[in-house]
Amino acid sequence: MEPVESVEPLEKTRPSHTVSPLGLDRPVPHLNPVRARAHFLEGENVSPSEVRPPILDSWQRSRFFGVDADRIQAPYNADFDPHSRLATAARPVLDRLSDALQGTPMCLILTDSKGRVRERRTGDRALHRYLDDICLAPGFSYAEEYVGTNGIGTAAEDGRTAQVFGSEHFSERLQRVSCAAAPIRNPVSGRVLGLVDLTSWQHTASPLMVALVREAAADIEERLLDLGSERERAALRAFLTSRQSSRRALVTLTDGLLLADAAATEMLGPADHRRLRELATDATGLREQRMLLSDGRTVQLRGRRVEGDQPGGNPAAYLIELRLIAEQDESVLPRPVVRVPRLAGISGSSPVFRGAVAQLIRHCEQGRWTLVVGEAGTGKHALVRAVHRQVAPTAPIGVHDAADARGGAAPWLQAVFRDLAEDRGTVVLRHLDLLPAHVLGQLDGVLRTTAGRSGWVAALLTQDRPTLPGAGTDALPGAGAAAASRQPDPVDAVRARFEAEVTVPPLRHRTADIPALVTCLISRHGGDSADVRCTDGALRALSRAPWPGNVRQLEGSLRYAEAHRTGPLIEDSDLPPSLLSQTQHPLSAWESTERDLIIQSLLDHGGDKARAAKALGISRATIYRKITAYGIRVGPENG
Repeated sequence: MEPVESVEPLEKTRPSHTVSPLGLDRPVPHLNPVRARAHFLEGENVSPSEVRPPILDSWQRSRFFGVDADRIQAPYNADFDPHSRLATAARPVLDRLSDALQGTPMCLILTDSKGRVRERRTGDRALHRYLDDICLAPGFSYAEEYVGTNGIGTAAEDGRTAQVFGSEHFSERLQRVSCAAAPIRNPVSGRVLGLVDLTSWQHTASPLMVALVREAAADIEERLLDLGSERERAALRAFLTSRQSSRRALVTLTDGLLLADAAATEMLGPADHRRLRELATDATGLREQRMLLSDGRTVQLRGRRVEGDQPGGNPAAYLIELRLIAEQDESVLPRPVVRVPRLAGISGSSPVFRGAVAQLIRHCEQGRWTLVVGEAGTGKHALVRAVHRQVAPTAPIGVHDAADARGGAAPWLQAVFRDLAEDRGTVVLRHLDLLPAHVLGQLDGVLRTTAGRSGWVAALLTQDRPTLPGAGTDALPGAGAAAASRQPDPVDAVRARFEAEVTVPPLRHRTADIPALVTCLISRHGGDSADVRCTDGALRALSRAPWPGNVRQLEGSLRYAEAHRTGPLIEDSDLPPSLLSQTQHPLSAWESTERDLIIQSLLDHGGDKARAAKALGISRATIYRKITAYGIRVGPENG
């Protein structure tokens, strides 16, 4: 290829201070990205003192994607609607900015949300030819996963404005240019629709580029709002108007959007959102009625259609007002703060655990059939029995373990039916996850037949921790294998028979409860050794452990320690060696929860990181960083 005569040498040969044609000085960053990139590509560690942290994060993603540092391999797709809302809204803004930049060595670019170039405008012929040479042209994708660190791809990954100077690019071919890009968002939903980018020669880059792309993105977003369909404008107007006049929590539903005020956001969970959509689309769902929330509270709904541009046609949206119903008198008063009583034999004062206890007590008092879910060893059975003793100490309790059905399902089902039909006391169904599909179907029939009983029914369902352990990390299956293995869950039919669902948190989500649990468990198993206790070092080790086996594993570890102690004090050296080997990098309760959510989302989406990130409401950049930080190992099919 013939060299382009106006292309300047690479940044490292330039003076440390230049003047751009726009009249703004651009100081070279007080870093050394050239040397840092060389070290990075050689596999050496790079510190934030050598390169900006966002650039280092992007380099790591680029390496994760397997981007070639020496070649540009941008895929091409010319399928683009020039009359789309994004293109229509952007055109006048691009026209105005192009006129302002006329005569400067800068290129103005519009892309879609995936970083695919849809429009490019430049008045500099040499820059135009060079951008063609590096495939920064209409139809080509400049997503990070294809070309590495660059303004467009990095802004798309991070979801915010990004500026990348010449030598900060991952690809050698891009180091002659600098660029800045800003995301263009749907003004209502906040979803990224596209990006606007300015690209220049690396030695003429200016801080003004960031300000220009931000202003251009804001102008395009304003025009998008003006160009919004009448249905969308009607939905937004109805929501804003009702917020001024209504004292209730407010939700507006459209085909692809849910708008909620602060009160509704606090009140509703994801499962409640789905239920609201079902009610709204039901022909009779908008009349005043009650809805049971996923946390066990009840709300009164009042909804109406928001007419679109054709009265009598499909509605533009559904506007729903919600108010909480007090448990005793169904008044409009806020839910009173209830002190959660201490349960005999149960330890735990963390908010997440006390919340589960409060829900179970409330459901037991109301005789509301409850599905109690949680990982193995969390103490679901002990907790349900303690709640029964607290609420109805003189009433009978019948416990039916599904493990007993292995020897014959018919006798077990008959015993369950007899207890349910007596219509008094509490019935507990343990280990529903052990029942085969055909027995679950028969149990569903028993539950349907006895659905009117007034006593409390609690079914216990073990849900394993969402991990596949391997060499100290969590390995996720490939997308193809995961998708192929997914089958309808036979538990779902039985689950529908229960009015409420309560999750007992795993021990790693309530590590603040460990000292109290240790005291309780030692006193339970310590016999006449009343002085036995853990040293501070042992308690620290116990509090830092991941506890995949939950309270049951903690109990077993304490029994081991009691058998190996040489005095009244349990030292950290008395604990199981396998436990100590897992405590080098402890996670907080929040980090542990976040890690579990990421793993579960990856499992739910077959290991597809982009879809998992979207479901969690985070960027792909964030999920890659978390995967590395938490040691989550993704199967080979998923890169």
